[in-house]
Amino acid sequence: AVVSTQSTGEQLKREKQALIDELDDSKEERYSLKRQIERLQEEVEKQYQLYRNEADARKMLVADINELKYRVDAPSAIKSDSSTEKDDTTLIKFKLNKTKEDLAKLQDKLNEVLADYGDVVPRREYERLEGQHATNTESLDRYKTDYN
Repeated sequence: AVVSTQSTGEQLKREKQALIDELDDSKEERYSLKRQIERLQEEVEKQYQLYRNEADARKMLVADINELKYRVDAPSAIKSDSSTEKDDTTLIKFKLNKTKEDLAKLQDKLNEVLADYGDVVPRREYERLEGQHATNTESLDRYKTDYN
């Protein structure tokens, strides 16, 4: 009975050691996974930072492009030189005359459209009136048959 107790004790010790080893392995695996998660989080942070930097750089480039377009399109800064003032007034007069011409063309076009289509009845109203006319005609026919 002593031998079986020793073998059972040794078996329990082996099982205990196996469980301890398994526990250590799971702790190491958990630690490894934790490290891997931290590393991946750092990578995600770096990628996000790169993304933000690129987005900011794009916004800055768009702003620079818009500023350059504005500089090219806008008249030069007001100078004390009288020729520049004359050029500005000439440019303004030219733009005003061009705008007046465009307005006159658009008014002519509007008048033409109004003349061509001013007496045209919209389709919805026409269909509504047509239906109302058919109903009235039916009523009239019924009244005629009733009173004749």
